[in-house]
Amino acid sequence: MPRIKADPLALNAVICAVLKGPNTTPDDFKRATLVDSFSMIYHKFPSWAEPTPGDFSILGMLENMHTLHFPNDIGRPPIQVNDFSFLASCKKLKRLDVARTSFTDCSILLQLPPLSYVRLPEKGQLTHLEALERLPKQTKVSFLNPPAPTPPPAVTPPPRKKSEGSETVKAIVEEIKKRTATDCYRLTGRPGVTPGLTDSKFGGLPYWDPAMPYPVDGTGKKLVLLAQINFDQLQVDEPLPQGGLLQFFIGDDCFGLDCPGGHRVVYHPVINPSVTAEQLRSLRIPTQAETEIFPLANSMAVTIEKTAGYMGPADERFDALFAQVFRAVTGQALEPGMHYWNTLAGGDYDYLYDQLSTDGHHLLGYPYFTQEDPREGAYETLLFQMDSDDNILWGECGVANFFIDLEKLKQRDFSDVFYTWDCCWPHFDAR
Repeated sequence: MPRIKADPLALNAVICAVLKGPNTTPDDFKRATLVDSFSMIYHKFPSWAEPTPGDFSILGMLENMHTLHFPNDIGRPPIQVNDFSFLASCKKLKRLDVARTSFTDCSILLQLPPLSYVRLPEKGQLTHLEALERLPKQTKVSFLNPPAPTPPPAVTPPPRKKSEGSETVKAIVEEIKKRTATDCYRLTGRPGVTPGLTDSKFGGLPYWDPAMPYPVDGTGKKLVLLAQINFDQLQVDEPLPQGGLLQFFIGDDCFGLDCPGGHRVVYHPVINPSVTAEQLRSLRIPTQAETEIFPLANSMAVTIEKTAGYMGPADERFDALFAQVFRAVTGQALEPGMHYWNTLAGGDYDYLYDQLSTDGHHLLGYPYFTQEDPREGAYETLLFQMDSDDNILWGECGVANFFIDLEKLKQRDFSDVFYTWDCCWPHFDAR
């Protein structure tokens, strides 16, 4: 048998993937479907193997491999792979993580039609970025984004003067507000204010009853608290809970959308006052402080204020609503192919956006997206939205939303929640 050259890490990963230890033979390669164990090196390799640093071409021989995850340990240097051309042979590959490797050439990804998710190094390391635009629509792309250095204090520019708007657009906006007004609870983070265990907060150590199984993703990895709302400390109206604690958890890879079960919404009707932070720390519950990439770096207390919410242009229903209101206000129907964005002049367009803004953090109300509304007619009720701000960052200044069916919210059934986040690059969602 001719000897196969392979990096020791690649050899180890293949041996672990086929579960036959050092007795693995090339005939066993077809058994490998998931390759992710690069951390431990066998001291004795098979006779057919020739350890060759940097040569990972052996991975291209795994004809049934659907998942390839190189390690993401923060403390280890990136894995040096001399040549990634072996990926072209991985015709069944669906999930790929090369974020902490020497990967550069994005064009090779075009040779992987089944690919549904890929995590790449930071953009500055990559070439042929234009290839990412040609990937199939279903392929989700994320990047390794190390924390940027804190910029020096900037001079705050004067606030942008809001457009006054014409009388027509003012009438349109007022009619839209009249038709869509609903309760909305604005959330404001308080950086530097340390919240208690059961307080409303973004991030931090979550309250949890130690007698309950802690939420994990499909791989068994513990989820991280994104936010919790203590309704015992608030006065809110139905359909929100009138007491108890509502929590939002996500995973720390691709903000909870890298694997099944990467998000959970949990409701505690009653809070056990005897639970202590020391108890929970003993359970090794992760927080945003221990994650590599997370929307927020520090936990913060949250204040909540009731206000009115109105449907904005981001909502998938807005186009139809605008056409109805335009006709009611002006007495004229929109011509075919005309929408709010190509009907309103610049000043009127800005006025409508200013008046019907749905950005920010809030419970209920209407959603904001940086891209399109992904709901496709389902999950009509916005449960929780967390936006990007000076202390929170979703990818490239994106926003995250949790949607629920209204009847399930009234029943306090949070088992079926649609979670999505988007930014100016990819769009991700999970039902």
